[in-house]
Parts: sequence; structure tokens; C-alpha cells
Amino acid sequence: MLYKIRFRPDFSILAITLKPGEKLAIALAALVSLDEGLAVKKTRMLGLFPALLYRLCGGYFPPFAQIHNPTEEPLSLVLSKTLPGDIIRLDLTKTGICLVPGAHIAHTSGAKLNLQWVGFSSWLAGQGLFALKLSGKGRVFLGSYGQLIQRQVHQRLVVEQGHLVAYSGKLKLKANFPKGLVGNSESGEGVASQLQGGGIVYLQSRSCSGMARYLRLQFR
Repeated sequence: MLYKIRFRPDFSILAITLKPGEKLAIALAALVSLDEGLAVKKTRMLGLFPALLYRLCGGYFPPFAQIHNPTEEPLSLVLSKTLPGDIIRLDLTKTGICLVPGAHIAHTSGAKLNLQWVGFSSWLAGQGLFALKLSGKGRVFLGSYGQLIQRQVHQRLVVEQGHLVAYSGKLKLKANFPKGLVGNSESGEGVASQLQGGGIVYLQSRSCSGMARYLRLQFR
């Protein structure tokens, strides 16, 4: 598989060329275009029970598709995020990586998608009871709203709501209460995410909730 990320970092697109016989799992909403001859099959990346459990617990599970090149020549496709921002490639390690819904763009056939229980504290932080976790061997392509920032967590890092993209499977996600349980919805203060342990976290410079607050203030 060959790939190239173009127009970084503001309006990134991911151009991928699949060799004969290669497969790629993608978020269906990320598909922009594909060559004639590529086979597209909608697929359930999680089993039926995990997928139902995730939805019942309030998680958004985007539709996925399997792209397969059944021909004898290389064929290409283009993927992108709905919102303007960056795209990066990650090589999976043995600890895996946990994703925020909407961050995933594509992953190769060696990566496996599962659920990881992250607890009620994560739910209070607005991240749900379960996290989507990719593990195994392979590559993962993630997208962000705005610039994508990589940070190394040594003990503790607090991330405001809407800015978390992905984090190492070694990190623990909890709620952070800066001013009690209520916070200030006008200023954006409230329950944030707190990451504890040692590992890498990926953040985005913009957030949908921040944009929504700005628009409310402009048009009320």
C-alpha cells in the first residue's frame, strides 16, 4: 500500500493506492473518491454484542467499509475529514491506541478494533463508558479538527472537552472537575478529561463544542 497526505495541515486529504489483493478498512464518511474496480463492502468492525453495548451506553459508532482491490493493477482512493484539519499516520504498538469517535479515517488489515472499558469517570468527562481501541499490527490514519498536536504524558495531563483525539492504551482516562460539578457553559468551563500514567496523547487545536459556543454568542 502506498499513501500520501496532501494539503497539510489545514485541509488535509489522504490519497491511497492499493496494490492487487490489498484491503483497507475505512470510516465510510471519510470516502471522497475511488477508482473504478475497487470493491466497497459495508462491514461491522465490532461484533454484534459489543456494537449494541457501545450504542446503548451512548457511544456513536460510525459506519465502516472494507475496500478491496480484486484487480491485477494498482487502484487509488481519496479520504478526508468532514471538518478542516490535519491527518497523521500511526504505526500500532503492543499497547494499542484508544480513539475518540470521529477521529478514525482508515486502518490496514493487521489492526483490530475492539472496545475497552474506561469507567464511569470517563463517562463524566464526556468520553463514554467504553473507548474504541485499535490493537495488533498495522497502520492507522487519524484526522483532527484543526492542527493535530502530539504530547507525551509523564504523570498527568488535563484536556478540555472536544480537544482529545486519541491516546495510548497505557493511559487512564478520568474526569477532572476544576470548579465543582457544574462549571460555566458560557465560558466553556466544566468537566474536562484527565489522562494519567505514561504514554502519548494526540490533541486537536479546534473543537466542535468551542465552535458551537462561538456561534451561539454571535447569533443570540
